[in-house]
Amino acid sequence: MAATVETVTVDLDVTVSSPATFFGFADSKKGEGSKKSVKSFSVTGKVAGADGEEQDFEVKDCSYIVGGTKYASRKAIKKAIGDLTFSGCSMTIEVGHRPWGYGGGGGGGGGGGGG
Repeated sequence: MAATVETVTVDLDVTVSSPATFFGFADSKKGEGSKKSVKSFSVTGKVAGADGEEQDFEVKDCSYIVGGTKYASRKAIKKAIGDLTFSGCSMTIEVGHRPWGYGGGGGGGGGGGGG
């Protein structure tokens, strides 16, 4: 059986501290009662620093990228280019079922003792 993957795109407001985590935001948008997991997500938009110059902003593969430069966090971006203003941000989320056997569950029982 082939795994079905659903793609969802949502707009979001981004600041230095919000959303608290992009993964948590993505997880909250997968649908109420959904048993699917977030497989991947990416964020795109614009960010302007203290000088007002807009640059491309992207979150992808656990990296924050501004104008082609990678940063460890939004706070690191703020430290490098000053006060931040994000605009036009959206998140693309892929959700799909967990691979068979993943996600916990019962566990096997122990074997019987020898005689």
